[in-house]
Amino acid sequence: MSEELALLIRRGVLLIKKTYIKKGETVIGEYIFVKRGLFEAEAEYDIEEGVLYYLQICWLRRCYVWYNEEPDRAPPPLVVKRARKIFRELSKFSVAANAALRVLASV
Repeated sequence: MSEELALLIRRGVLLIKKTYIKKGETVIGEYIFVKRGLFEAEAEYDIEEGVLYYLQICWLRRCYVWYNEEPDRAPPPLVVKRARKIFRELSKFSVAANAALRVLASV
């Protein structure tokens, strides 16, 4: 397996990194990372199985992690609201962000 950088955006306090996970020449997954000020989030999506494997949201150095669409603990509503807003914008060009948005809709 290998990783291929698909997108990298740096503007002021905003950083977006989108990476394809490949097996040979076939894309089998997608990873997206976003950092905006004190907010960080990352998601990993398996395209073959259609499963969001990993989602992590950090705000003020407190992190909330989802494995197989289940959170390790309940995140505060403000953090979820901020994450939804950011992932909604990213979902226009990322399947991982779209899957993360679906998971956050159930919180």
